[in-house]
Formats: sequence, structure tokens, C-alpha cells
Amino acid sequence: MLKLSRRNWNNILIFVVLILMFSLYDWSGSKTTAVTEPIQLVPEHAQLLSVSVGNQRLVKAAGQWQLQPVGHASVNAQQMASAWQYSILQPVVLQAQQSWVPVAQASVQLVGELMPQIWLLYPAPAEQSSAATQQQYLLQQVGQPQLYQLSAAQARLLFLVE
Repeated sequence: MLKLSRRNWNNILIFVVLILMFSLYDWSGSKTTAVTEPIQLVPEHAQLLSVSVGNQRLVKAAGQWQLQPVGHASVNAQQMASAWQYSILQPVVLQAQQSWVPVAQASVQLVGELMPQIWLLYPAPAEQSSAATQQQYLLQQVGQPQLYQLSAAQARLLFLVE
């Protein structure tokens, strides 16, 4: 056994703790990295209460999803509700520009949440969507820097974009 003074043992203990802290610290977390894994639009544990897009409102009344006011025949209310509840979003490595103007906005109210989630829909820049494919869109939650890619079909279901 080593014969060290109490002060020397304290110094050794301090160095061991520092080495342990540095070895356990996640250095990759100090960089600003974007999310690379897909996420679900409405979290799995959350329950959708209503969605407002422009002058249309998706609500559940008498056990059925309904679009109010009635008249947007190109989208079925049940399909729209399913799209909001089960859509998987693919993240893109791109920063939103201040000059971008959203083409649509949705206010999503979840059960038990006081504040709604606000989602903005942007047309994808020319380098993101080629002329050979359909128009692509980018989706961003207000207050979050991450952008997600949406196809024209998803944008039509979620935001009633024609």
C-alpha cells in the first residue's frame, strides 16, 4: 500500500474525477448538428385535437373528423387527420433563409397542450427539387431550426396546397 499524505490522496482523487469527467463528456454534442433521423409529425404519445390551415379547420365532432367550413372536396377529412397523426418527416441539411416566405401555415392543437404547434410550409429551393420531379416543400416548426422535406402529395394532404 502506498503511504501518501491526506493532501496527496485528495490531489489524486481530484485528478481521477477530472479524467473521468473528460472521458464521459460528449464532445460531439458541443457542435451544432442537425437531426438526421426521421421524426413523426405529431409525437406518438400525443393525440390530435384540431388543425387550422388558412380558413379551414380540421376537428373531431361526434367521433368523425370534419373539415369546417365544408367545401374543400379535394381532401378527405379522415385522410388529412391520418396524415397529421402518422406522417414521418425526413430532415434536410439546410438552413431557412430570412427571405423565404411560407406558402401555408398550420396551427396544430394537441390534447393536453396549452399552446398550439405552428408549422410553416416553404417551397423547396430550385436545387432541392429538380424540374423532372414534382414540386417539393420544406416544413419547419416555429421556433425550431430544423427543416423537413415534404412531397407535393404530403403538402396537399397536410396544408391543402393545390
